[in-house]
Amino acid sequence: MSNLLRAEIFKLNRNKTFWTLSLFIMVISTFMHFLIVTDWWVMTNSPFEYVGMSDFNALATFIVPLFFNVIVSTLAGFFIATEFSQHSVIKNQIVSGHKRSHIFLAKYIVFTIGSLLVTIVIPLVTAIVVSMIFGHAEFLSTANVEFLSKSYGLFTLPFLSFTLVVLIIAIVTEDSGRTIIFTLLLSAFMFVVEKLVTNSFIKSLYEYTFFYQFTVAFNPALTGKELTQSIIIGTVSFIVLIILGKFIFKRKEIK
Repeated sequence: MSNLLRAEIFKLNRNKTFWTLSLFIMVISTFMHFLIVTDWWVMTNSPFEYVGMSDFNALATFIVPLFFNVIVSTLAGFFIATEFSQHSVIKNQIVSGHKRSHIFLAKYIVFTIGSLLVTIVIPLVTAIVVSMIFGHAEFLSTANVEFLSKSYGLFTLPFLSFTLVVLIIAIVTEDSGRTIIFTLLLSAFMFVVEKLVTNSFIKSLYEYTFFYQFTVAFNPALTGKELTQSIIIGTVSFIVLIILGKFIFKRKEIK
């Protein structure tokens, strides 16, 4: 398992898509935060504004599922899906005697780490750095740091399930383009359900999915009951999807 993890980390480090996405997110995040901190651009009604962290308003863009979906699905398409067609990389791993479950877990762990770095870590770090450079970091009080820690912790839990879904799609489709398209369609469907569907039963059902927990995570008025419910939903979703993913990969025909 450790050898598989090292191999996946090596491949991620050499993956041009990962570095391109990282550079793109770093540049766009830095630029957006610079505009906000210098008052060239005003964003309102973000969860960060409600807790007195308006300089971090640009982070609201990076926690929107339709936005980070593009980033994560692109990474999956060119890091996971292409391995089914390029020199039979996965087949070689299986022939080498590695268990399929270990191969799946190694790919999931490294893919998720890469996704977290690009989607969460880089935007957050650039926000802090820009605020410090321009002398606006004084609002990082203990209460605000606790809000960031709690919110990003709750955000990461459903994100672990989301990367599992994207990984499963990449394994099933074996194609970078279809991975991106199907993942975008899934997120678009969930967005429609959340914003446009009025049926109370469907809305209630949607609120018990990990997709809805992305919205809950940054709620500054989150109650203890909602916090517990969010953790339970995220944990159960992760367990179900990890079992499903391993099941699908074990029965996947590798050509």
